[in-house]
Amino acid sequence: MIINKLLIQVPIFFLLGGLATFSLEPYRLYPLIFCFSFAIFRICGTSNLKDTFYLSFSLAFGWFFLGLYWIANAFLVKSGFYLFLMPIAAALLPIFLSLIWSTAFIIAKLISSKIGEIHINSIIILSIFEYLRGKLLQFPWLMPGNFFSSDEILIQGFSFIGSYSMNVIFLFIVILPILIIKYKKQSILPIFFILTPIIILFIKSYDRYLNKPMTSFNESHLINIIQPNIKQEIKWKKALKSDHHQKLINLSKLKHNETNLNSILNIWPETAFLGLFPRDKYLLKDLSLRFLNPKKNEFLFVGSISQNKNDYYNSALLLDSKSHIVDIYNKNILVPFGEFLPLRKLFSRFNFFENKIDFSSGNQNKAISIRNYYKFVPLICYEILFSDLIFKSLDQDTSIIINITNDAWFGNTIGPIQHFLFAKIRAVEFGIPVIRVANTGYSGLVSPYGEVIEKLDFNEQGTSSFKLINKLNDTMFRKYGDYLFIILISFTFMVNLIFKRYFQEMENS
Repeated sequence: MIINKLLIQVPIFFLLGGLATFSLEPYRLYPLIFCFSFAIFRICGTSNLKDTFYLSFSLAFGWFFLGLYWIANAFLVKSGFYLFLMPIAAALLPIFLSLIWSTAFIIAKLISSKIGEIHINSIIILSIFEYLRGKLLQFPWLMPGNFFSSDEILIQGFSFIGSYSMNVIFLFIVILPILIIKYKKQSILPIFFILTPIIILFIKSYDRYLNKPMTSFNESHLINIIQPNIKQEIKWKKALKSDHHQKLINLSKLKHNETNLNSILNIWPETAFLGLFPRDKYLLKDLSLRFLNPKKNEFLFVGSISQNKNDYYNSALLLDSKSHIVDIYNKNILVPFGEFLPLRKLFSRFNFFENKIDFSSGNQNKAISIRNYYKFVPLICYEILFSDLIFKSLDQDTSIIINITNDAWFGNTIGPIQHFLFAKIRAVEFGIPVIRVANTGYSGLVSPYGEVIEKLDFNEQGTSSFKLINKLNDTMFRKYGDYLFIILISFTFMVNLIFKRYFQEMENS
């Protein structure tokens, strides 16, 4: 009977996790977050750890499998053996992440017999595990709290408490129906106590958005973002490289009649320069001279592969209008299997892995200056997921965050949409505008309030031009960082102890 029961429940919980992903961008079916409510209620109500594992794993696997399916699309770009690897890639990462969630629910189950209320324990442990997933495993993708980034008002909460703390808020909301059902009238006081700070957060978020000033720009500085829309299948073909470069140059030759500009910054996507720096530095300089005016303060910020002795880097270079290399940034956080091969000694015997050389990680984080006018924080690809990198680079003169990327690997899936959402989250968290420049999209300008002011859609070729948008002086998250998460978890733990005792006293009275 137990086996038959699990055979029915496991696919149901997988479906619940999968349906919950439709509450996120681009679908925004918000009520589906309460799929978590039913699932957590049943997981916490299981009679043994075996059922806890199977049900929580199934919920998580549905969430991560449906939410991260797009990663496997990269294997469609390749041919031959890579097509056989696609289903493996589609399943392995969700399986690994699901084990993390199921471990969190098991720990919550074990400690709840001695301390705290089981549903609140689940919030605490799962939130901590999500924090560790982002910090230690460097993969904070598809966290539950990202739900709030889909709404222009709710996203303002990130400016106060940051993304990891928003996981706690999300989980509190989904367990509230459980506490009402489980404790009935006894839940009134605890729910009032829990809801009060959440309501205050949402009121502050609404007030922040409602009373935001009109977007202001520094009229002295122009920025051009170039999206060439070059398909990944043909990007590195030698016969087409000159055509690709010419397309970027043509898109960069934006005509403007303004003469009072102090600077013009042109931004090309990740690895837009199809050479190797510094080996091909003269080619790069020649390309920049074809559209940068040497009599003006014009710049090109471009992605390129670079080499230093035996080390290769995914880099971004800043050139001025006299073709001088002003600065270089090497990507710090690399993508496994894409930019380096984990356990290379083990996998090197398999010939189907094309990347024979691993990229090296950069070890410096600093803001890059456009003369003495302003500074920007450079981020490459999915480094936009990590607020820590921004904290390391940030100073009082930082005006913008620039994220160059290439999402062409993932086609017209939800992957690039999710990636763009992180630009919105970082802009709100730090109160600093984010400029995102992608090869095939989405590119755009995001205000400090998460508003998409300029945008180039997926598979759109074009140039977007705008003035330097002004940043905010500060945000609560920028001031206190992840200390806010520690404070919130500590507060939740104390509340848990108090109300566990409260529930017991109410049951005994």
